[in-house]
Amino acid sequence: MQIDPATRSKVEVVDEVSKWGVGLGILIVALAPLSIPILVLTAAFLVPLLIPVLAIGLLAAPVLLVRAVVRRSRGRRRESARKQPHPHPQVRSAATTSS
Repeated sequence: MQIDPATRSKVEVVDEVSKWGVGLGILIVALAPLSIPILVLTAAFLVPLLIPVLAIGLLAAPVLLVRAVVRRSRGRRRESARKQPHPHPQVRSAATTSS
């Protein structure tokens, strides 16, 4: 009985994929118990680095809040100034509008 070359290549692909799957499964089972300690150690290492960032953020927050309030109030003043009609509207002459 002859095996078609296309069928043989499909069988080889399935065989190779199953080998890779078994290998990755072995690695995951071997390394999974180490993942929690690695995450805990990483978090413990990063906490001291986050303390200065949090301190700077707490100091900068009031400054940024005041700055945002001032910008908003300036923007409202400009909008209200735009809505009010100008006391002396410019009158265009017929010569400027016809060109």
